[in-house]
Amino acid sequence: MLTLLLSVLAASVGPCSAGREFEPPLCPTGLARVVALRSEVQGFAIWPEDALDPPCHGFVLTETDARRFFRDAREADARAVHYTLPESPCVVQGHVGFADGTNGRWQIDRYALGWLDRPGRPRMILYCRGCRRAPWMQ
Repeated sequence: MLTLLLSVLAASVGPCSAGREFEPPLCPTGLARVVALRSEVQGFAIWPEDALDPPCHGFVLTETDARRFFRDAREADARAVHYTLPESPCVVQGHVGFADGTNGRWQIDRYALGWLDRPGRPRMILYCRGCRRAPWMQ
């Protein structure tokens, strides 16, 4: 089933990368350029924090960080993400508008994993492999 989904995505928006042990297959998003972006919740814990990790209130994304995420992120299958990527309780949430007139709500976590909800479309799971410097993974 996952193979079928990935082949459909690859045919519609270009080639997907091969998955690895600690990374799901990643496909181009086909998203238009971001024209408006607003963060509404910064450094929020969506489940209880681990005392060994830095506190969530320190995870803050600037507009530049969030725009870079949307520019560089790739789409991934939620099930493959569950088995390959760590997830953080620390998130930033907001709204985004794209050059093609679409808009949506988004969430991005400390490990550069996120989602995008747009009206009338299924949720996109996004991962930014290149987001390795602060504020990511701090």
